[in-house]
Amino acid sequence: MRPLWRIHTALIVLVALLMGPAEAVCPPGDWNGDCRVDWLDLGLLASHWLNDPNQIDDPNQIDDPNQIDDPNHYATADATDLAVLANHWRRTGCPIVINELLAHSHDISPDWIELHNVSSIPVDIGGWFLSDNEHDLYEFRIEDGTVVEPNGYIVFHEDTQFGNPDCPGTHSPFALSENGESLCLYSGADTRFPDCLVVERFGASETWVSFGRHMTSMGTYAFVLMSEPTPGQANADPLVGPVVINEIMYHPPGDTDTEYIELMNVSAGPVTLFDFRAMEPWRFTDDGGIDLVFPREPPVTLDAGEHILLARNGAMVRHTYGVPAHIQVFSWGSGRLSNSGERIRLLKPGDVDNAGARYWVEVDSIHYSDGTHPENSPDRVDRWPAEADGAGLSLNRMFPSQYGDDPDNWHATIPTPGSTND
Repeated sequence: MRPLWRIHTALIVLVALLMGPAEAVCPPGDWNGDCRVDWLDLGLLASHWLNDPNQIDDPNQIDDPNQIDDPNHYATADATDLAVLANHWRRTGCPIVINELLAHSHDISPDWIELHNVSSIPVDIGGWFLSDNEHDLYEFRIEDGTVVEPNGYIVFHEDTQFGNPDCPGTHSPFALSENGESLCLYSGADTRFPDCLVVERFGASETWVSFGRHMTSMGTYAFVLMSEPTPGQANADPLVGPVVINEIMYHPPGDTDTEYIELMNVSAGPVTLFDFRAMEPWRFTDDGGIDLVFPREPPVTLDAGEHILLARNGAMVRHTYGVPAHIQVFSWGSGRLSNSGERIRLLKPGDVDNAGARYWVEVDSIHYSDGTHPENSPDRVDRWPAEADGAGLSLNRMFPSQYGDDPDNWHATIPTPGSTND
């Protein structure tokens, strides 16, 4: 007979697969920031009811930390806020998030996992679990009495904690994979936040490059490579470059073969799209079958600020848009970019596992849309500009050196393949 805790784990995992893992944020309507919507929030809403919004215009200037302003960042409350509170009454969120992790230290130093308390109250996570196995959430039990202060951080290390078989909380020692995997945080039978399951999936990484949580303009969080590791403190900015996806023509007028992707070197020096350690070139892929492998002989090098083009039909793109002769154009041949939106990725070689499989590190990744898919956004608004969908315009990255997988960093404008965006 299977142990009850294993049956319980299986049920939790099944729910997560069917409904997705618990959102690691406090629910809407949580006015006092304790990650639950109850009478305390109703009392705060009542105290702010129809106040003068000019009384407090900066939530950071509130003297009493318990007097959290409303979800719209005003000191006033109205019927809209009451409706939000009513719709989320008695809901509880997950106040603790997986905020950052280092999975590739090459055994020179230990892997580590950083948790962050997003609430305004201290949270006792003693008895919670960390695991890199979604089918066994109980690999490492966090020590009783472990408290994360409001908006605070705590870091767990492989050598002394989750990977150490001599640590009392270690049920199954684990290390994070440099080739990518899943990391789980599970609250178990915690009486305040029961069955809170947070899962972060991450890909391959280079040595000393961490993954961390980054908030996008859509109010969602992406778990992406960071520009620098910051254990125990607020995350740095996402890692951008050295080469980025700078322009996307995914639906040319008439649906012709003149679709293209423009890449740009945003670093201060030349970048060669070839890994001499792995003896493998970089590649570009999409969700629908495009797989362009850059040349080996000779490898492609981009000078600082230089652009290159990737196209279904390179000759057609040169002729249609008058691309200057000195701009390199590479054709991917089979496959087409999706007219409704998809994920496109620029990849460079990562490590090879014990079975001989090569893993790939994302240099840049963009999940664009045609502007008609509100179901993919939590607020039911698709912020990608629809004007690039067959109307003759392309998606242009507004700030190449800033995080790209965010619609706020793109606009639709005249095509500029091989030159500075309009």
